[in-house]
Amino acid sequence: MFFDDVPQGPADPVYILKNAVDADRSPNKVDLGVGVYRNEQGQYHELQAIREAKNILARKELGHDYEVTTGDDQFVKNAANLLFGREATAIRSKRVTSVQAISGTGSIHLAALFLSRCAKFKGKRVHIGTPAWGNYEPLFNLVGLEVAKYRYYDAESGRVDLPSVLDAVAQAPEGSIFVLQGCCHNPSGLDLTPLQWRELAKAMKGRKHFPLFDMAYQGLGWQLNEDAYGLRYFEQLGFELIACQSFSKNFGLYGERCGVLHAISDDDKVAANVYDQLRCLIRWEFSSSPAYGARLVSIILASDELSAIWTQELATMRQRLLNLRGALHRALVHERKVGFQNCYMTMY
Repeated sequence: MFFDDVPQGPADPVYILKNAVDADRSPNKVDLGVGVYRNEQGQYHELQAIREAKNILARKELGHDYEVTTGDDQFVKNAANLLFGREATAIRSKRVTSVQAISGTGSIHLAALFLSRCAKFKGKRVHIGTPAWGNYEPLFNLVGLEVAKYRYYDAESGRVDLPSVLDAVAQAPEGSIFVLQGCCHNPSGLDLTPLQWRELAKAMKGRKHFPLFDMAYQGLGWQLNEDAYGLRYFEQLGFELIACQSFSKNFGLYGERCGVLHAISDDDKVAANVYDQLRCLIRWEFSSSPAYGARLVSIILASDELSAIWTQELATMRQRLLNLRGALHRALVHERKVGFQNCYMTMY
């Protein structure tokens, strides 16, 4: 009786697609939906660095206690160094606030919730280039932030529509929020070049806009440093910003929900207040994040040997992904050997 007026939720293309894939018994089906790196047998691929980190963690016998509300201090520091670079001015000046969150989606939700409570963003829209990851709009709407869209990808030319992007920056009211994907743009696959990043940063600086970087794939586009170019350039220009970091894809820790939210503030005193606000929001929402995946990532990032192994594995994954995409393109466009009857694709 109390729930009689609860309507159905909106359809989720990823959920529908995943159910269709699982129900299909064809041995020739191809799943191009959920973003998980698979081996040649179509099964989960565990990185060697993760296997070795598991052994180290097992010997430590840390048990299963709750993690600190904002995450292990060494883990979030290692994550910030990976993303911004150890010598980043914002890190050295203690203007970076880093807290653990529930992977990329949880980081973006936490960022959206935090921004929705900041007086400076009252009445401001969140600007998102299209096509975009399907979860952005509902995530921001959920906390009361309105979304405005502009064209990011030009389907006719197959390129980033930079004039449209820059026009959106110029037309948006000063101090608007812009969601920027740092690398491996989802779903277009087209990233900004270093020159385009510099043009965008200059334009956003002039309009005093606020960047929110989604960093879900660092190391899977080019290399770790190259994939963080846009974010690091914005940091070097002195932007206040938020970066949402995920370790699902580049460490293969999908189900461990391991991520970090980083905020760069004007000075270290403001950064301390931002930290305290994020601590409160985490405590009120989910108390603390899962510890296991974060411990594995921290072990790897703290070890030069394991970091080298992981970096090489990322290079192998990148190249294999490029080869597979090339082979699929040839099969679909040139050789036409692949039918669509058992091929499951989504832009989400």
